[in-house]
Amino acid sequence: MPIPAFIREQPAALDRCMAAMQRFADTWTPRAFDGIALVGTGSSFNALTVARRRFVAARRGPVSLHQPDDFIAELADAAANPLVIVLSQSGASTTSLAAARAAVGVGLPTLAITAAANSLLAQAGAEVLHMPVGPEPVGPKTKGFLGSMAMLLQTAELIGAPAMQPMTGATLAPLIEPARLAAEALVPSLSAVDQIIVAGRSANHGVALEATLKITEMAGIATSALPTEELLHGRLHGLTERSVALIIADGDRERLEARRARDVMAKRGCRIEVVERSSALSSALWPGESLPASPWNALGLILPFQWLGVLLAEARGLKPEAMRHGSLAPELAIKTDAEP
Repeated sequence: MPIPAFIREQPAALDRCMAAMQRFADTWTPRAFDGIALVGTGSSFNALTVARRRFVAARRGPVSLHQPDDFIAELADAAANPLVIVLSQSGASTTSLAAARAAVGVGLPTLAITAAANSLLAQAGAEVLHMPVGPEPVGPKTKGFLGSMAMLLQTAELIGAPAMQPMTGATLAPLIEPARLAAEALVPSLSAVDQIIVAGRSANHGVALEATLKITEMAGIATSALPTEELLHGRLHGLTERSVALIIADGDRERLEARRARDVMAKRGCRIEVVERSSALSSALWPGESLPASPWNALGLILPFQWLGVLLAEARGLKPEAMRHGSLAPELAIKTDAEP
């Protein structure tokens, strides 16, 4: 199945995930913990970055975010007893599996979240939260990422984050086609692009990480994702007249910061676009007023970037599902099976 079909399936996948969270909430009582360790890589790490602030809002101790190998390396020196949440959409990441096993092995309360109920991660000895997004046998995950964000945001609420207005597929569905049209309008101006930077603060940095991953995986374009503050400290010197930087700006302070950067670099022949509620560019790039207030905004905000990856690939004569170098996972030994 092509990636556009998976993008369009996301509202239905979201509803399944929200229903699964309701069932999970009725049965899950985590053991005592005094902090939270979020563990994952790739799209899973990006989703964890989006959700981190929600876990902070639960006020259950320090919240740390780790790549799996780093988590394992630091585990022997950890003094706390955190709730370890390991996310792997495929359930096949070798290092995420190792991290879950390591956490279980030292007796830490551990929750594994995966879309693959029969995966090795689901058999690692942790409590398991199944993410019912359905099959997605391609490397560049879309509905898996959106489902991950939804499950994480709701998990944070289960352990104390303030309750949010519920999110439904019916709310998300009207954003799918406007997001495609917004991306389609942007593609012609990127025909000669040499790099794409996406920046954002807090949860929007997680969106930026995922946005650039999708563009690189599908279209083979060099990208980078940065916290906005990091972008402003020296990284703008890497822009050329063929580059574009997209700064996601939420709130007056962020808008002022992003617009200043845009104006400064425009004097030097470099392009920065500000993705904000009130800008012409973001009239469809931003998820719109129909979406519940942040952090649910992230679910709508990723949509145009998913489409941008697809459309940039097609404009370059590439098949987005194939990726430029094909599936590298077996040769890189980053999966426990033949997952892309």
